[in-house]
Amino acid sequence: MQTMRSSLSGYSPIWINTKMQLLYIHDKGLGDNQPVFSRMAPNSRALFIWDDAYFKKRNYSLKRLVFIYETLTTMPVEIVHGKTLDIVKEIAPKKVITPYTSDLELRRLIREISVEFELEFVYPNAFVHIDDNFNFTRFFKYWNKAKKTAFQVNTK
Repeated sequence: MQTMRSSLSGYSPIWINTKMQLLYIHDKGLGDNQPVFSRMAPNSRALFIWDDAYFKKRNYSLKRLVFIYETLTTMPVEIVHGKTLDIVKEIAPKKVITPYTSDLELRRLIREISVEFELEFVYPNAFVHIDDNFNFTRFFKYWNKAKKTAFQVNTK
């Protein structure tokens, strides 16, 4: 079971080191099948920061917060409670690796992190595989082409 810490003061000095890679998992990158976990190395830690101010700004309901927490307990991540920027600055990693998101609020937050730390996005696997030359004039045409490869899991 995951425990939530309110600060990093309980971590050993090995945890906070400038040669570490931080896998910053956010609420749009939930799921243990995320490609970001393929980037785990001996010098990296996967971390979710439970940021009350962020959740309040997003107006998340209690049901949504419970879903996020229950999902996190099934994932190989540590949960830390606090302000996202403060926690990342306290850890001071060499590099921050995070799942790509098109969410504007998260991108703003990630941009603030990238000011002080090297940042790398890990892009999700494609939902479908369609020839780039295909003309998408109507959804029905697209779906007839896309459903042949949709939801296929890459087992490599």
